[in-house]
This record gives sequence, C-alpha cells and structure tokens, in this order.
Amino acid sequence: MNITSKQIAELCGVTRGTVDRALNNRPGIHPETREKILRVAEELGYRPHFLAQSLVKGHTKTLGIVLFDIHNRIFSQLFHAFEAEARKRGYIVYLVLSHRDKELELEYINNLLDRRVDGIALLPANFNKKFESLLLRSRTPIVTFGNRLNGPFPYIWIDDKQAIQDSVSFLIQRGYRRLIYISPPLMRKGKENIHVPEQRYNGFIEACEATPHMRFDIIAQKNYLAELETLMDTTDSACAILCSSDVYALEVLKWLNDRKIKVPEQIGLMGFDNIDVLKYINPAITTVDYNVNEIGTRLADLLINKINNQDIPSETLIAHHVVEGHSVSSMR
Repeated sequence: MNITSKQIAELCGVTRGTVDRALNNRPGIHPETREKILRVAEELGYRPHFLAQSLVKGHTKTLGIVLFDIHNRIFSQLFHAFEAEARKRGYIVYLVLSHRDKELELEYINNLLDRRVDGIALLPANFNKKFESLLLRSRTPIVTFGNRLNGPFPYIWIDDKQAIQDSVSFLIQRGYRRLIYISPPLMRKGKENIHVPEQRYNGFIEACEATPHMRFDIIAQKNYLAELETLMDTTDSACAILCSSDVYALEVLKWLNDRKIKVPEQIGLMGFDNIDVLKYINPAITTVDYNVNEIGTRLADLLINKINNQDIPSETLIAHHVVEGHSVSSMR
C-alpha cells in the first residue's frame, strides 16, 4: 500500500503542510516535530509521488531520445554517452527505438510527450511539415541529430558530404581509380528521412565526377552483396569498395574472406563511422572517425541547456578525420 503525506499527518497529529515542510526540508517547523515526521515516514516506507511533484514544479527531470535501433554500434555508443551526461546533470533517460518506422516514431514521440519529458533528442525518420508542426505545437525542447528537419530545430552531427569527399580523396591519393560505393539506405529515398545517406551520396558523386578518369558504381539495394558480385573485377587492384557505414564494410569483408579474395591485395575496402568493434577486425579497416561519444555528450548538453532557456547554436558540427587501416594500400 502506498503511504500518503495525509496519512503521515494523521499519525503524527499535524497538518499536511507541516509534513510537506519536514519532507522537503523547509523552514517553519520545530526540530522535534521534523524528526518525528521523518522517522514515521521512514518506518512506513513513504515515497513521494514524483510525477505529481514534477507537474507542480513544471519539470520531470526526464529526457527522451529517439533512435532507429541499437544494432548499429554507432547508435549504442551515442546513447551511452548521452545517458552518462544526462545522468551527471540529474536527468533520467527514456530510450525508444523507431526502427525507421514513421508511424511508430510518431507514436513514441506522443508517448514521451504524455510522460511530460522535459526534452527530446531526435533522430527523425519523418520529414514532412505535418510532423514538424506537431513537434512545434508540443512546445517541448527538441534537438535533432543525424537526419535534419526543415523547421527551427537545433542540430548536431558532422558534415557528411565533406566527410565522404575526404574519403574519396584519400582513396584517390593512394592510387585507386575505380570505386564501388555501397549505401543500401538510399533505396528508401522518398519513403523516409534519409538526410545522412543523401549527403554522403552527394559528396561521393561530386568527388568522383571532379576526378578525371575515375570510374565508379553505386549499389543502393538491400541485397548489395549480390550486386557487388556482378560489379567486381578482382584482377583490377586499383578498385576499392567504399561503404557508407562500417556495418556494411564488415559484411563485405566477411563476404570477400569467404571467397578467398584478399584485402587489400586484390581490392581495397573502406568504411565509415569507426565503430568500436573495428579494433577486433583483421585487416584493420580504413574508416571515417567523428567521435560519436562527443556527439552523444554534447547532444545531452545542448538539450538540457535548451530546457533551461539558454541560447544554443542552431547547428553544431563535429570534426571528422580518416583513420587509416590495412584494408587499403598504396597503388603508387
């Protein structure tokens, strides 16, 4: 049975106001009365009604974060950093996974709003005006990351377009003259928010088209390994596979190993994200690092500052750099 402050007041022979002063350490109460109330409350296992108190105070000290999933280590790493910073600042975090389902994402956001979270960190799958209007009408502080929205929502991530262009330049400098770009999320264009994959794709196209004599192919489908088999020429050592995520690069590496195709002797391989499991992979995969832990930490910081009505930048871009492994070699 839940013990109420009214019951404590009746047992102690005082008013509920006196109990409230004792439990919240406010002045205007005799020390002996305070001690008696606290003792009775402890003996009865009294716990305050947190939600009711929060609604009175106007904040719940809770945050929501909406991710696609946590199968991709980049998302789980980001969440851990976000949660750690939020906890340090006195907040509890609700994690929900949209699985890139726009209707599920909308349902979860409404659930978070119903729970009166103080703010939401959002990786959006939706991208229409109706969705943005809902977010604005909620008057709940929101910070986006990864995929952008068109409305006035603060954003933190990296410059994906520039990062892929840097990746292409890196491979060109090592003598590769044919690139196969793998990005399955592109097949969802027009169906959901794919801002990140689109930016990486645009960067790849621009970098390749600006390079004389560069040959390139794009694979944008779920069964990307089957398509890769039709495009690959293992006699062309100046060919490299560039993946839009380390998750795909790891699958490609396994696929190549199963077929006894040597990396990088017969073909180069490069990923993107620098997920933490890469340290266990041989050969070490060249990838793009952008310190996802910093993104998670700063995401929480930006959101909490916005909740506290502090000015925050409309855009925060985290630095990136290429981390060279042994999955590419110099053709020069």
